[in-house]
Order: sequence, then C-alpha cells, then structure tokens
Amino acid sequence: MKALSHLGCADAELSILVTGDTKMRRLNRQWRGIDKTTDVLSFSMLEGDGIASAKDAPLVLGDIVISAPRALAQAVEAGHSLEEEMLFLLVHGILHIMGYDHESGGIEKQRMEGKQKELLRSIMEKKKQR
Repeated sequence: MKALSHLGCADAELSILVTGDTKMRRLNRQWRGIDKTTDVLSFSMLEGDGIASAKDAPLVLGDIVISAPRALAQAVEAGHSLEEEMLFLLVHGILHIMGYDHESGGIEKQRMEGKQKELLRSIMEKKKQR
C-alpha cells in the first residue's frame, strides 16, 4: 500500500474492515464510549507495552474499520467519488494508527492534516501515472 510505504512501513500489515452503521455504532460505543456511528475507527497495535512479534514476521500495525454508509454519504456531500472518500478515510485511519491526532487540536491537528494531504496527493499522483 502506497500510504504505508510513504510512512516507512512498506512491509507492515494492516487489517481493514468495511461495515455498516449498526456495527460501527456498536464498536464506537464499546471502544470510545460514544453511542453513535462514525466514519472510521482505528485500533493501533503500536500502543501499550510493545508488540511481541516473530523475528521474521512483518509488523502488524492494527485494524481500521470504515462505515460504508457514512463514506457514501460523505462522498455525495463533498461532491467526489466513493473511491476518493474511502481512500481519504483509510489514510486518516492509518495516520491515527501511526500516532497522529487531530482531536487534540492546535499543532497536532495541523500536523495530521498536513501529512494527510501529502499522502493523498502522493497516492493520487501515482494513480494518474498508471
């Protein structure tokens, strides 16, 4: 995946689940204490006391869950394709897994938004070259 390569994690693994709003709401309530659906959730394996992995095994970054209905609604609202919205949400989720945080505001939000734009631009340029 281009975004992982760009972040220096070309050999890392990432799990991606695309689901509906009911499952997303349940996950958001369970893990964040927020009883409503959301567009993307990230579950990092890089947090905590460290990750035990086999010597020659790839680094497992974590899991990203994307709500297909939210992605479609946001794509329509923004006036772009579902593919672009899904890519945006995937990159957004990857950055959360890598430790970026827009929710704290200020410079961290600017840092994440800048990296997000950089990754999306890079991916889109490579896609056009095909």
